[in-house]
Parts: sequence; C-alpha cells; structure tokens
Amino acid sequence: MDEYIFYPKLNFDLDRIKAIVIKHMNLKISGYATHQRRVCDEEYLIELQKQYPFLSNLYNIYTTPPNYLTPIHICPSRGCAINIPIIYTEDSHTIFYKIKDDAEIKYIENRIYEVIKKEDATETFRYTLDRPTLMNTKLPHSVVGGPLRPRTIMSWSINLDSDYEITKKLLGG
Repeated sequence: MDEYIFYPKLNFDLDRIKAIVIKHMNLKISGYATHQRRVCDEEYLIELQKQYPFLSNLYNIYTTPPNYLTPIHICPSRGCAINIPIIYTEDSHTIFYKIKDDAEIKYIENRIYEVIKKEDATETFRYTLDRPTLMNTKLPHSVVGGPLRPRTIMSWSINLDSDYEITKKLLGG
C-alpha cells in the first residue's frame, strides 16, 4: 500500500472544501482543461496553500459516472496529488496496475495523461477513497465508479518539483 497511497494528517475543513468543489463543479475556466480549477478563486484554498506551500495553484474536479471504468493511465505532469472525497466515493475504487515492459503508452492531450491498454496491465492494488489521500499518480491507475451515482473528487496536485516519496515525508510518512 505504501508505494501507492498514504493517509496524511491534514488540517483541512472537509465541509468547506466540499462546498467549494460543488460551487465550482460546472464552471469552466478559459485556457484550462475542463477539469482544472484555480486555487486563487477561493480564499480558503489560498489559506491552505500558505499552510502547505507544496500544493499547486490548480486543483482538479473529477466526476466518474456510475459503473464507468476510466482508462488505465499515468499522470505525466504531476508526481502525486492529494485526493479528497466529495460525493459518493464509498462504492467506487481506485485501481493500480503493473504494466508490461513493452506496453504501448499513448498521450491523450485533453485529459493530460498517458493511457495504457487493459491487456498490457495487471491489477496490483485497489482502495476506496474515503478520506484525504496522497496518491502516487506516476503509477498506472484507473477508477471505477460505484453502481448507482456519479463519484466526484477533488484532486489537488503537488508542485511539479515534488514527487510522491518527498511529499509523503513532508506529510509525516
């Protein structure tokens, strides 16, 4: 589990974060990917960024439809992220994989990630996002939505010069 996720002790007001994400869910920002939002648009997120200066100036809002399996992917532009459950995460799973050495990897520009074919991957670990979690986004992973409702999370990237192991240590791991 340690190489995939870490449960940090964070001084986050989850109710405030949920309210912010719900407020910004359907807002699109010109010049950014559809899932990206700016920290500078919310005073509380600016306060958190001051407390945790390694947090990025952008956060992502991801909604996964019921029973939908996202492509197996790697996030090449970020080493890790703090994922925060917002709505209906209790019946969904994040799944990690080991990929074949000769796996074909294809970059998808509008999603800002690299996709791996399912036949080139073997599941190694899965978890349910039920609390803020530092996740190693450099490892191949996918998400399967729960059976009844869309799953929504906030994924707050760590500054690009920080990787998973460094961030884990900063957060007490």
